[in-house]
Amino acid sequence: MTLVNSSAPTRPRDVVAALTLWLPVLAVIVTWLLWIDRLPDVLPRQWGRDGTVSSTMPTWAMAVVALVVSLGAAILTTYWLRERGAPNRRQAYLGLGLAAGLSSCLWLTTAGITIASGGAEPDWGAWLLFTYTACGYGALPFLIAHKWVVPASVAEPVDAMAETTAETTAETTAVDLTATWTQLVTSPVMAVIGGLIVLGGIIGVIAVFGADGQASSVGAGVMTMVIVGLILVMTLACAQVRVSVDQRGLRVVSRLLGIRLKQVSLDQVESAFADTVSPLRSGGWGYRLTGGRTAVVLRGGPALVVNLRRGNQFAVTVDDPQTGAALLTALGAENPSAH
Repeated sequence: MTLVNSSAPTRPRDVVAALTLWLPVLAVIVTWLLWIDRLPDVLPRQWGRDGTVSSTMPTWAMAVVALVVSLGAAILTTYWLRERGAPNRRQAYLGLGLAAGLSSCLWLTTAGITIASGGAEPDWGAWLLFTYTACGYGALPFLIAHKWVVPASVAEPVDAMAETTAETTAETTAVDLTATWTQLVTSPVMAVIGGLIVLGGIIGVIAVFGADGQASSVGAGVMTMVIVGLILVMTLACAQVRVSVDQRGLRVVSRLLGIRLKQVSLDQVESAFADTVSPLRSGGWGYRLTGGRTAVVLRGGPALVVNLRRGNQFAVTVDDPQTGAALLTALGAENPSAH
């Protein structure tokens, strides 16, 4: 894991960068109010090879999808203004800008060319290039936001980090081996994503079924519901988890679904320590698997990290990881099967 500073000031440039992600939201709302009387009931959704419209989507549904995606990106952008988000703020703005730019541009372009053509068979023409260009909208807040620099006070040498870990391990002899350490961790990001998935899925299903009512649309609607359901289950599983350390080892359980996400028995523990984890440097939020390292990342910040005897590493973001690491190390050292 890579240590990152969990606290850094938010500067005016960061606020300006965040405000640029609210512009797509404003654009969708304003154009909807201005064009509502000039738009048909349905807008093109797909074009065939010959350039004719092959499928349509209710106008209101396309507007709502654009608004939900861009609004979600704007809310998450504002969330990243927290001091803890400073180390990865620019990268987050880059990804969120891509989503906001693409969703709002699809609405603006499709609705705009429909009004301009005055019919239900608009031609994309060169406007398709504008849609692709909109994917790079995230570069604007990325370049505006202040570049995070590691403060000298947190740039600890490797030897000092090793000494800290050794001290933590040495102190485990004073830990009560009959104790149980439990923490409940909630991820606002996963909760927001879950809500957006549900809303987007409902809109998508309504749009598909409302398109024409043919068997193909019914099949597409069912497939959409299945896919949305699977993604929603995976999201809710990581929205809130209970992390515990006791004689059974380390356990990470989804509180909402009761699913055991990870269990590390005492005989698997080589060492445990506290670290700071960044979602973007770990591959995102949720259950992550990257090159021999697994992690349950619910937010950026403190995490309990366990080195396993088979050479792998597991981490889970949680409050007060020092206490959990000390107890887990002490229990692992007293476990007979670990020797």
